[in-house]
Amino acid sequence: MVSIDLELSTDTSHTEPTDISDRLLWRDAQRLLGRHNAPDEHEHCNWCGQHWPCPPRRLAERADAASRHWREAWTVRHDLNGLRTLPGWRADLGERGGSIMRNGTRRSHFD
Repeated sequence: MVSIDLELSTDTSHTEPTDISDRLLWRDAQRLLGRHNAPDEHEHCNWCGQHWPCPPRRLAERADAASRHWREAWTVRHDLNGLRTLPGWRADLGERGGSIMRNGTRRSHFD
């Protein structure tokens, strides 16, 4: 069964900086940066279990930079367009592919 949250988010803990040109991209980047925020004691991401810094973390850092005005983000936007190899990181997971169990909760890699 799928549940849908119909409430609008009223979380104001993240105030948008004034130099943001793409607010949606910035919000998505902040959400990913918040999830993939630190390595554990084995140098793996505390959210997805990948070697730190994990691919979603690096993608979020580039998206954060790309959400800025074009003069600062021009090269980053072109880097984001070249991420066609990102799904290849899943092949290196071995037994850890697909969903993983972390802290008693089943999560997929991009939750």
